[in-house]
Amino acid sequence: MAQHYWLVAAAVWAMFAACAAGGAELRSLRGDDVVFMYAPDVAALKAYGATFVAWGGAHTAQRVREMREIGVHSTGSMWCLTAGAKALHESAELRDAVVRDIAGAPIIVPWLFDHTHEGTPSWWGCTNHPVFRQHMRERVRQVMSGGADGLHVDDHLGSAAPTAFAGGCFCDHCMAEFRRWLIANSTPELLAAAGVSSFENFDYRQLVRRHAGTREEYLKAVARIPLHNEFVDCQLALAAENVRSLGQLAAEVAGHPVTLSANTCLPNLNHIVVTKYLTHLVGEVDHGARSGTKNLMNVVRAYRMAEALGRPMAATASGWDWAHVKEHRCENLVRLWIALSYACGQRLMVPHRMWCFTREKGTHWYDGPVEAYAPLYRFVRASGALFRDTRTVGPLAVPDNLPRKLDRLADRRAFAAALDQTRPQPLAAGERVWVMPRQRSDGALVVHVLNLDYDGDGDRIAPARNVCVRLPAGLSTFRTGTAIVHSFDAGPVKVPLTATDAGLELTLPELRLWAIVLIDGQP
Repeated sequence: MAQHYWLVAAAVWAMFAACAAGGAELRSLRGDDVVFMYAPDVAALKAYGATFVAWGGAHTAQRVREMREIGVHSTGSMWCLTAGAKALHESAELRDAVVRDIAGAPIIVPWLFDHTHEGTPSWWGCTNHPVFRQHMRERVRQVMSGGADGLHVDDHLGSAAPTAFAGGCFCDHCMAEFRRWLIANSTPELLAAAGVSSFENFDYRQLVRRHAGTREEYLKAVARIPLHNEFVDCQLALAAENVRSLGQLAAEVAGHPVTLSANTCLPNLNHIVVTKYLTHLVGEVDHGARSGTKNLMNVVRAYRMAEALGRPMAATASGWDWAHVKEHRCENLVRLWIALSYACGQRLMVPHRMWCFTREKGTHWYDGPVEAYAPLYRFVRASGALFRDTRTVGPLAVPDNLPRKLDRLADRRAFAAALDQTRPQPLAAGERVWVMPRQRSDGALVVHVLNLDYDGDGDRIAPARNVCVRLPAGLSTFRTGTAIVHSFDAGPVKVPLTATDAGLELTLPELRLWAIVLIDGQP
């Protein structure tokens, strides 16, 4: 099956390439892109110097035209999560096409507990059920009817998500798909685990019911139930194929090649499987806002994983992160998140209409102040040569020998372990300073220096003085020259560059939030 999916992916990309040869452009994310999550009015796009809308909002020809006129990539979006409480209430067919637990009961999407209609909740849609699949395809036709430049698929895991952690899906369609998957991947070990001689008439529910008869019992026993990892692998493969087919449909509806993204919440390993079909990644990454900067290595890990997968990423924080930011007005913390994203060669989406979530308030929204964030993004746009065409070097560089076949859980775990073994820490120039070097194709070093001396109580970053930055030998062939320090809140400054036996050394007179040091060997 894995080989089949790779062949399908190659065919899709061949189609896109053929369309592109005909004059249309298939554009992905670039190093100096400024990305919005949803499409605001034109004034907001201009205020930040936006170039890309990643999550949606361009569902009409007029919106697509408005964005193209100012050079912004437009996107239509849909989700694979639920038909929605109102549609479920009104349609018996859609109510039948939902994720089922081992007892046959539907499962409510946990974070949509407050989304109901006349008593009907938001049940998870089964992405393997023909009725819900048709519903998803109709949504693609609607959101791409304006000819948007790309399609974004939210909650792309579909039935694979409740399979992984919520106790589903055990409907007839999922059981039939799993039976086909087991037949295609049959081994003596799998047959022994299932206690059968053949998978021809196998019903996974019968095996599961030996261990659990209810969802609650299943969730407690799931680690002991045979074939669970294989069941997840099967559902992830089906989810990825669903996204691929939706992207193909989007291109047909739009009449031109389109970019394709999905809400890939790295570093969660389940979100890796779909990436082979995507032009770029757009996803929620847990930033640990409540703990200040203590969780930022998780963010670095997510960005590094995207680089290892060969897919550029536009990220947002989690719903609970944005809820914390909104409640506590942590604008300097968010500015640090923005700087970190570009330092890793990725990009944090503009903090405009960010989804917030708490158990107390449910869904609400954060609209960040333009004056707090726009200067950073406009600096990125004005300094494109510092961001375009760069790759990570130093301790965070991605190794070349990572596993590439990632459809099975064991392979994904091996991929993550190999990535983590290669010194996944930024260089340190002080107790609270990270140094993250990148290199352009012309050999120039672009060194990002971040100040993590953040006080959460006052949302303040304490400036650092005379920060000594030491770069190990081997990062650059330059042994002489001048380093130029660029900042979003000050003009460029030249500082002496010293060659030592250990490498290169320079001193930043002051580090406020973020400095970018360009070392290109010029006197």
